[in-house]
This record gives sequence, C-alpha cells and structure tokens, in this order.
Amino acid sequence: MRRLIFLLLTVTSVNLFAFTRSDRIVLNPSGPQPNHSIIPVPADEPDVYYNNVSQIIIIDGTGEVDYYDVEIMSLITFDVVISTQVNGYYDTIDISALPDGEYGITIDAPTGNTFEGFFSTY
Repeated sequence: MRRLIFLLLTVTSVNLFAFTRSDRIVLNPSGPQPNHSIIPVPADEPDVYYNNVSQIIIIDGTGEVDYYDVEIMSLITFDVVISTQVNGYYDTIDISALPDGEYGITIDAPTGNTFEGFFSTY
C-alpha cells in the first residue's frame, strides 16, 4: 500500500512539473557586432524565460549589473505595454494582464548593451 501511495505521489508531481513550462527567450544583442564568425556573449546578458502557467517573465541576470531597464512591446499594435526596471541578479515581471499575442522584449543594461527577443502568449 505504501508503494502504491508513493507511486501515485511521484506520478502526480511529475505531471505538475510537465505542465509548468518556462520557455527560454532567445536574446540578440542590438547595435554593431564584431566582424568575425564567433560573437562573444556579453558578460551582462541575462537569461530570460517565459513561464506560460504563472504568466511571468523570468530575468536571471548575471549580477554584472545592478539593474536592467525592460520594455515589452505588442507586435500587433507596436505599443509599449510594460516598462519597468528589474534587479540585475534575478527578478520577474507579471504579464498576466496582457492579452494573448506576440510580444517583443528589449532589455537595456546600464553598461550600454541592449538585448532584444520575442515571445508569444498563445
């Protein structure tokens, strides 16, 4: 009986994790790039994820900067729908109020580097 309960709990927890997805948002540095085939990743480039269940953008910074300025723009209306400043180490942005659609995200580091990416809330 204990094995059955353990098995059911394990299957349930695995299913919960399977339905919670955090898709990586691929960022591209904007501005002039070096003239060679391997472009080094800037030290202040954060990892950015969209979690479809909790409706948040996760910004996992490197700690190289204290903050990032973030703008999220609708690719349908081209309006900036969110403009905020987040922690340079780790922060989240609640996007649950946004309608389903395609969005662009621009992240400006105080070092002058700008990173751009796209995500969909469908």
